[in-house]
Amino acid sequence: MSDHSQTSGATPRRPRRASTARAGKSRGRWRIAAVAVSATLLAAATAACDSGGGSSGGPAASAPTAASASTPTGGGGTAGDVTEGSGTQSASSTAPAPPAPSAPASSTPPVSGQAQATSARCTAAHLGLSLGDPNPGAGQIYYDLRLINKGPGSCTLRGFPGVSLLAGDGAPIGTPATREGGQLPAVTLAPGAAAHITLHTLNRGIKGSSCWPRPSLLQIYPPGSKDAMTLATSAPEVCGDTFRVSAVSAD
Repeated sequence: MSDHSQTSGATPRRPRRASTARAGKSRGRWRIAAVAVSATLLAAATAACDSGGGSSGGPAASAPTAASASTPTGGGGTAGDVTEGSGTQSASSTAPAPPAPSAPASSTPPVSGQAQATSARCTAAHLGLSLGDPNPGAGQIYYDLRLINKGPGSCTLRGFPGVSLLAGDGAPIGTPATREGGQLPAVTLAPGAAAHITLHTLNRGIKGSSCWPRPSLLQIYPPGSKDAMTLATSAPEVCGDTFRVSAVSAD
């Protein structure tokens, strides 16, 4: 019995050693497999890293292209939006300035030489004088004094002239004529045409019995002029201290 117990007791220990050996061999094979898997994973990771570096290099390489395309002088961009943007900027920088608006045509025709002469004032240098006969009526005496345009072009008169009587030595007789009546429209005189001025006085004895001495010269200042004209004449004889002059009028 004792031998059987030892035999039966010794027999189980052998399988344990065999299973232990097999377990060790299995663990060894797993280590080898794990190392192989790790190596495979490492190689895959390395390949992935290499592949990722190449792909990351793409955007890095394309970044300068986009940057250059965004500049006004950039060229060679392949993206449609980048090329369009740079083209738009170039077009706007070289767009011609809009033409300056032309001045509107004037509706007023240019003033001719004749029109300019028409608006010029008649001066003493271009006027002649003529004194008409006295025109009596109801104790009043009127003289027609004509101012004749002797210049080469038309001229204009408007307003009251200055009129005085002078002695032969140039001394004044009485006082200058006073204005009678209102202002009249301007008179434009063509060459050779005349404007009229009326001189007014009284008959002797209508207002007192005194009269001024007869003049030797009639002195005229045309309206707006500082230059005088003279006409040799003994009229008018001013009586009753009444000596008046009208504004220039047309024929």
